[in-house]
Amino acid sequence: MRKLLLVVILFFVLPMTYAQSVQEEYIKKYCQIAVEEMTRTGVPASITLAQGILESGSGTSQLSIKGNNHFGIKCHSDWTGGKMYVDDDAKNECFRMYHNASESFRDHSDFLRNNQRYASLFQLDIKDYKGWATGLKKAGYATSPTYATRLIEIIERYNLAQYDSGTFVPAVVQPDNNVLADNAETSASKPTRYYTSNGFELSMTEYSLGSNNNTQYIVLKYDMDIEVLSRKLGMAPWQLPKYNDLPKKCKVKAGEIIYLKPKRGKAEKKYTEHVVSRGETMRDISQKYAVKINSLYKLNGWEQGVQPVEGSKVRLR
Repeated sequence: MRKLLLVVILFFVLPMTYAQSVQEEYIKKYCQIAVEEMTRTGVPASITLAQGILESGSGTSQLSIKGNNHFGIKCHSDWTGGKMYVDDDAKNECFRMYHNASESFRDHSDFLRNNQRYASLFQLDIKDYKGWATGLKKAGYATSPTYATRLIEIIERYNLAQYDSGTFVPAVVQPDNNVLADNAETSASKPTRYYTSNGFELSMTEYSLGSNNNTQYIVLKYDMDIEVLSRKLGMAPWQLPKYNDLPKKCKVKAGEIIYLKPKRGKAEKKYTEHVVSRGETMRDISQKYAVKINSLYKLNGWEQGVQPVEGSKVRLR
């Protein structure tokens, strides 16, 4: 009797465990792409991952295996890429084919972003996955009456909402040959991407990341217009110039520290004063210690605009 009971338990438990394992592997493999697409287009990563799991059977469907189509997107009249014919709502329907999974994820984001049918979704908070799931069903993405409910269940079961905050550092995952193959990058050469609490995307091919006086900064690896940098970081055009005492239109030089948040009112405790070197300005000192220029002038009792002379001492606290 005990053996029979064990067989019955294994009969039901093993398939469930396997299914969960497949879904977890799918999330590990594609979470980074989902967050990158969220940064690029505004489609919540949780929604992208949940749809991918549901539409592709966590990457096990024939449509995803043979056609790299993870989201069940059909050809439509404007599609000029590869095609695959599968029985779905009707017999022998046309579905889009992609060169790799990454291309499918990008097309999914663009499909939602550029389709007027889904325009209202982009007015929602990016963390409102329930609103997005309901909106997708209402807009006709799928015919199943339980589509929104199933997306929400997947998101909550696997805590996919964590990826909508942009606060995680994704685990290193060995991609298969379909993932990012168009970039011709191996897992060893692919740049790591970090996501700050503000959802900024920092590619280590372009920046290095650091902190000074409890203020986060980046250092560019090549020159870049500050307007372009602002767009890459998802910041308002005025923020970087204000935080770094720069003109609204300028070129940030490679190797220059650029703060992502306002500098502090005084330096760290270990720095009480600074001896001025030849050619050094108040802005140079401000950037070096992450102290606001106005605070430096007040600490030293100087008028705004006055520049220190070589060899003089500037109070930092």
